[in-house]
Amino acid sequence: MSYVDQVASTDSVKKYKMRKLIASLSSKEATAKDLVSVYIPREKSIEDTDLFLKEQLDYPEIKSQATRQEVREEFSEIIHHLKTRNEIPDNGLAIFAAPNSGAKRVDTHEVIPPEPITHFIFGVDDQFNLEPLRTMLREDRVVGIIAMDADTAGFGILNGERLDMVDHITSGISGKTDKGGWSQRRYERERDMELTYYFHRVADHATEAFITKEKVNGLIVGGPGFTKEDFLKEDFLRYELKNMLLSQVDTALSGKEGVREAFEKSAHVLKNIHSSEDKKLMQRLEVDTARKDGLVVSGLHKVLDAVRNGVADTVLVADNTGLIEIVLTCKKCDTSRTRLVHEEKEVETTQQELLIPCEKCNGLEFEVEDRDVIDVLEDAASTTDAKVEVISSQEKERLNSVGGIAALLRYKIA
Repeated sequence: MSYVDQVASTDSVKKYKMRKLIASLSSKEATAKDLVSVYIPREKSIEDTDLFLKEQLDYPEIKSQATRQEVREEFSEIIHHLKTRNEIPDNGLAIFAAPNSGAKRVDTHEVIPPEPITHFIFGVDDQFNLEPLRTMLREDRVVGIIAMDADTAGFGILNGERLDMVDHITSGISGKTDKGGWSQRRYERERDMELTYYFHRVADHATEAFITKEKVNGLIVGGPGFTKEDFLKEDFLRYELKNMLLSQVDTALSGKEGVREAFEKSAHVLKNIHSSEDKKLMQRLEVDTARKDGLVVSGLHKVLDAVRNGVADTVLVADNTGLIEIVLTCKKCDTSRTRLVHEEKEVETTQQELLIPCEKCNGLEFEVEDRDVIDVLEDAASTTDAKVEVISSQEKERLNSVGGIAALLRYKIA
């Protein structure tokens, strides 16, 4: 059973743990449809959920008898787990179950999400349904991108580091003509009317993509020529989107290809878009580092000492440190010892440690587990009321320059 605690942790730690769990669950490979996903909202009682799952025990969609038996065992395990709870948490509960044929048991993973689950969702497939959790982890800054000329317009959304194409339209406007006289003037009026109608369509599609379906809080508009300027200088766009304009860029292309080009050419703008909380914390780190009273320490061991001694107020850790704690517990006397290493050295270090006898009873049989450095820091911080904040935006580059881990102190260490 793996469990993502969403009670005492800071929001940044909750999201970090959620991302790690999603990555782990995404890697699960199934040869049959035997992975169970259940999302339970606060309003649905444990009793109702138990009853529903019991009704699914024979799950007729599965033809293979062996697979059906595995799924029955997963349902039974989920039912058993729910009975150990008094109630569904305020934000609801997500449970994922998979067969573990090697251990002849069911692996279950429980998540209390950072945002409320609004609908009961149940599914059995060859992969877990993780989209509801991914949606909850959307970045603080979500940027809409329009790339347009007089012929086509493409719409994309940048969510964190992922760029998705969400829409594409054509104008249907005929090309320019060199007719003279009255025909030329009439043609130009008709073309202006067509262009105005096209601009309204672009604005409507932008509203649908960037407000109705997805809440963006930044906008980039690109494209070749002056069409984008003509579009922006009039009141076609909803005022919310117009107020979010971050950049207007010249591109050689429009449409879907233009969206990608606009994204690439806006790197200088996007570089400065960080999580506001991350930015505040890093600014505080830089200010405190520059002060003479030494209210900052960096490096894992110094930070851990500061936390355990009650000196640390806030611990800052980059989400890509790759550090883990190896815990070896003697099977004979339960004495434990730990080693903090980079995950790349986990196998090598574990093999070396297994050759070292227990310091208490000289035993050579150990239970081995590994823990993320975030969990290690949180455990230490929980006894001294320190906070742990995970820096996952581009601000982590600044934190990595001092080793990826630092602590803001309550007072100077003697």
